Amino acid sequence: MSLKGKRIFVTEDNAGNLAILSIYLETMGARIIIDRRGLRLVDSIRANLPIDVILLDLMLPNNVSGFDLFDQVHQAPDLAHIPVVAVSASDPDVAMPKARIKGFSGFISKPVPPFVGKYVAEVLAGKSVWIVY
Repeated sequence: MSLKGKRIFVTEDNAGNLAILSIYLETMGARIIIDRRGLRLVDSIRANLPIDVILLDLMLPNNVSGFDLFDQVHQAPDLAHIPVVAVSASDPDVAMPKARIKGFSGFISKPVPPFVGKYVAEVLAGKSVWIVY
């Protein structure tokens, strides 16, 4: 399985989680674009197009909610087609149903599994992934 040439936009504030995601996905050939805060997410995504998938932490600094950021992305007509996957340490019993209702393409709980690239590849193939560890 390969993510060669895929451009993955990651919004994650935790340096450790960001390093793990980057290593796992870059090993599979992906190019990672990083946003640590999500404060100007739509502008940042536009500046880095094309983007194949967005991995979005749900709890960011300064009370920034990944759910609110998801709404911003999907309200932008030029970005609404990009699949978004929540990657979160939030309680999955609460966050996962909310992510499904919002229209996320999936949810991957933290800690990030070493085979996260497999799940990203499934999303890129048009499937949804709902993974809790």
